[in-house]
Amino acid sequence: MKQISPTNEMVLKQKAVDRTFRKESFEVIEQYYEQADGQIFTTTAQDELTERQVHNLYRSKHHIPFPEEIKTIRLQYGLSAAKMSEVLDFGANSYRNYEGGEIPSLANAKLIRLAANPRNFLGFVEEKEEIFSTNGYKKVMDHIQKLMPTNKLNRLVEYIWNYHMNPNEFTGFVKPAFEKVANFVLFFAEKAKPRKTRLNKLLFYADFLHFKQTGFAISGCNYRAIPFGPVPSHFHELFGILETEKFIRIEQELFEHGGIGERFLAEKPFDPNLFSESELESMQEVLEKLNSMETKEIIDLSHEENGWKENQETRELISYQTHAFELKGV
Repeated sequence: MKQISPTNEMVLKQKAVDRTFRKESFEVIEQYYEQADGQIFTTTAQDELTERQVHNLYRSKHHIPFPEEIKTIRLQYGLSAAKMSEVLDFGANSYRNYEGGEIPSLANAKLIRLAANPRNFLGFVEEKEEIFSTNGYKKVMDHIQKLMPTNKLNRLVEYIWNYHMNPNEFTGFVKPAFEKVANFVLFFAEKAKPRKTRLNKLLFYADFLHFKQTGFAISGCNYRAIPFGPVPSHFHELFGILETEKFIRIEQELFEHGGIGERFLAEKPFDPNLFSESELESMQEVLEKLNSMETKEIIDLSHEENGWKENQETRELISYQTHAFELKGV
């Protein structure tokens, strides 16, 4: 398609198309502009979003870690990208390139996945002791040993995310990170002091809006369709942990009709440094759009989303890839 800058006379449209990557075909949503005479054009940003969807689906299908995850694996051991390449027998700049977005081969992706487990990485380092100085070897072994104990909080977090801890269509191709999710909730608790139903919808719309715009969610939360609309899966447990860890405070409120509700307040200051500029913009956009609406209006709005309609009877998880591009509420 021809590249252009959109004008007021053009109509934004989208369609499902098949795109090929490494000899495999993937169905993605392609956005484009159409003129009155039927000519079709795309922007560079639209082309990049289409390509990003293809790459995300390929990574998810073959369990290939995403760039941020690849970087996190390295940082937990305190190593440079060059040293990680040496440990894993990659080319000198390979690990750095993978952190920058280059997609590893299936064989190298498997090694990176194995390296994420400290017990596996211990064996890799022991086999490559000769590439380290005496002090360097001691430092990396100390990092590995600190990561060995099982963390009960991590096990509970895995349960909350339905064990979808690797990026896929239900996490918005983002690996969930507890601190970032905590601050995602903190943003809305600090800005809006919402009740639970409103908070759940703010989280849903912010994540799905950002996916619609960039091909990635913000938090990595997966969302389930229940009668009052989309909610983070196991949200009761998630909010309970956040209160226990003193990120938020949940206050009970008595309604005029005698019912009891819960209001969410921030206990810690929100940390914007955990978020990209586009993520913060999506969060602010959703806050401005929904915060003035009544709770009943927000519920009704979420009931217009196909992601909720198609999953509410079975209360299944909602796919970002299938439903974010048809988002109606924002």
